[in-house]
Amino acid sequence: MLKVAKKYIIAFPKDKEESVLDLIKDSEGIEIESNFQKEGTDENIQNIDYLISSASFAVNFLSSFAKKESFIYKLNNPKIQVKKEDVAKFKNPGKLNEMVQKVIELEKELSSQNKELKNHNSDLKEIEMFEGLDFIPRETEFSRSFILKLEEKKVSESKFYIKPINALFYKAFLLKEKEQDFLKFIEESRGEIVDYRFPEIPSLQKKKCLEEIRKIKKREDEIKKEIAKIALSYNDFKIYHDVLCLERRQAEAGRKTGKTGILNYMIFWALEKEKKELELKCARISRDIRIADLKLEEQDKPPVAIENNRWIAPFQSVTDIFGLPAENEIDPTPYLAFFFIIYFGICITDAAYGLMLAIFSLIPLLFFKKRFGKNKLLKLLFYGGISTFVMGVLFGSYFGTSPSSLRISFMERLKVIDPIKDTVLFMGVSFALGYIQICFSQIVKIIKGLKFKDADSILGGISWILLYLSFGLYVLSFKFAFLGVIAPIFIFSSLAFLLWEESRGQKIFLRPLIGAIKILQGMIGTASDILSYSRLMALGLGTGVIALIVNQIAFLFKDMIPYFGWIVAALILVGGHIFNLGINALGGFIHSARLQFVEFFPKVLEGGGRRLKPLGPDLKYIEIN
Repeated sequence: MLKVAKKYIIAFPKDKEESVLDLIKDSEGIEIESNFQKEGTDENIQNIDYLISSASFAVNFLSSFAKKESFIYKLNNPKIQVKKEDVAKFKNPGKLNEMVQKVIELEKELSSQNKELKNHNSDLKEIEMFEGLDFIPRETEFSRSFILKLEEKKVSESKFYIKPINALFYKAFLLKEKEQDFLKFIEESRGEIVDYRFPEIPSLQKKKCLEEIRKIKKREDEIKKEIAKIALSYNDFKIYHDVLCLERRQAEAGRKTGKTGILNYMIFWALEKEKKELELKCARISRDIRIADLKLEEQDKPPVAIENNRWIAPFQSVTDIFGLPAENEIDPTPYLAFFFIIYFGICITDAAYGLMLAIFSLIPLLFFKKRFGKNKLLKLLFYGGISTFVMGVLFGSYFGTSPSSLRISFMERLKVIDPIKDTVLFMGVSFALGYIQICFSQIVKIIKGLKFKDADSILGGISWILLYLSFGLYVLSFKFAFLGVIAPIFIFSSLAFLLWEESRGQKIFLRPLIGAIKILQGMIGTASDILSYSRLMALGLGTGVIALIVNQIAFLFKDMIPYFGWIVAALILVGGHIFNLGINALGGFIHSARLQFVEFFPKVLEGGGRRLKPLGPDLKYIEIN
C-alpha cells in the first residue's frame, strides 16, 4: 500500500528546543523542510563532521588490532546493542576523543616508521651489492678511483689497473692524466661507472644500517603494543562514531529550525503513524508543544513510502528497483507479486534447484535473524525457490533429469509438460500468461481510476479489457463451437466502445481516424508485449539444457578416468549445478522483473515518487534499545 507523507509544523518553547530535536533526530521517518536553513556553513556541523571522520578513521585503523570475532558471531550480532540511557555517556566523551586523536598520531608515526624501514631496507640491499669494497671512490690531486660494471673479457684487454670487487663490480685506479683515455676505454667497452653514494665502506655502512633497522622495528613494536592496548576499547570507538552521527542529525535539525522571541518552530514531512508517535513523545515533554497540519503549496511534492503485509513486503524489492510510485498512483507491489513469482519459477523450471534455492535462502533467515531477518530479497528468493520447486515438479525436471530416469514413479504422475518435447505447448503457456497479465493490467488501471476518481482510467481500462476478453472468446470458439456466434458480436461491440472512448474530446469529424490510430497502436503494443513473454520459455529451456549437459560431461569423465573418475564427476556435478542455479536464478530475477517494468508497469504506473529523506545517515555500528 502506498503511504503519502503529509506536511506539518511543530511549534515549541525556546527552552524545549534541545528535547524536541532529540526526539526528531532519533526518528527514522521524519524529513525536515529547509525553509529556515541558514546560508553558508555551520561551524558546529563542521566540527561534528570532523569528529565523525576522525572516529571513522580510528575504527577502520583499529580493526586489524582488535580482537577477531568469528564469522558466525558477526552474523548473529551485526550491531552493538546499546541502551538508550547509555548513549548519553558518549555525548561528551573527552577521553574517547583524546584516544581518537592518539590513534591518528600513532598511525602517522607508524606510517613514518614504515617508510623509514623501507628506505633502510632498500639501502641495505644496495650496500650488499658492494660487498667486498674496501675503499670509497674519490678524486685526489694526482689520481682517480672508480667502481665499474664491465665484461670480464674487456678487463683482460685493458691497460689500466682494474681488479674485481665481487661478481658484479670491479675497482679501477689511475693517474688523473690518464682519465680521458680511461673514459674512452669504458665507452668503447660498453662498460658503466657505478656510483657509490654512502659515506663509509660497505662493511661499516651495513652495520649502521642494521642498527637503524633494529631501532625502527623496536619502535614499531612499541607503537603496535600501544595501539593494541587502545584497541581493547574498540567497541567504544564504534559507539562513539554513531553517537556523533546522532548529534549531527540533531545539529542539522537545529539548523533548519525557525526562531522567534518566544516560540521556535519547524516544518517537516511525516507519515501519519510517525506524526502520532511524535505527538505522544512531545506530550510527555511539555503541554506547550503543538503539531499542526500545513496546506500544500503548488511547488510541494509530498514524499511517499510503501508499506505491505509481511507476505507481500518481499516483493517491494522489485518495485524499489523501478522506483516509487508518485503520490497520485497506487502501489503496484501486491499486483505484480503473483505474476513475478510464477515467472521466476518458470525461468528455472527445476524442482531440485528450487529446493536448493529455498534451503539456501531459509538458513540465514532462520539462524541469523538479527542480520537477515528483515532482508526482503532473501525472503523473495525463498518464495522463488518454492515456486521453482512446484514448476519443476509440473515440468518433470530434477537436476536436468526426468523422474523416470531417477525411478521416482509417483513424481512422474505429477508431470504435466516436458519442456524439451512440448516446446510449442511451453511457448503457448508463456504467451497465455502474458495475455492474462496484460488483461489484469487493465483491471489494475480501473482500480486506480476508482481510487482517485479518474474517469479516463476507468473507461480506458474497461474498454481495453472488453476487447481483450472478446479476442479470448474468439480463440476459445475454436474449441467450443457455440462461442463462434457470440465472439464476433462481442469483438465488434467492444471495438465500437473502444473507438468511442479513445476518441473522446476530439472534433467529431476526426474521431473515427484518431480512434482507429490509437486502437491500432494499442493492439500492436499489446501483441509486442505478449511476444516478450517468450523469454520465459527460452530461460526455462536454457536451465534444463545446461543441467543436462553438466550431467553428461560429469558421467563422461567418470567413465574416462579410472579409479578417481567418480571424484571428478562429483566435483563437476556439484560445481556445474551450483553455477547453473546461480546464473539462472539471476536471469530469472532480472527477466521476471523486466516483464513487470516494461510490459506491466507502463499501463498502470508512471513512477517518479519522492522517497522520504530522514535526517542523517543510518547508524552503522549500533542499535539503540
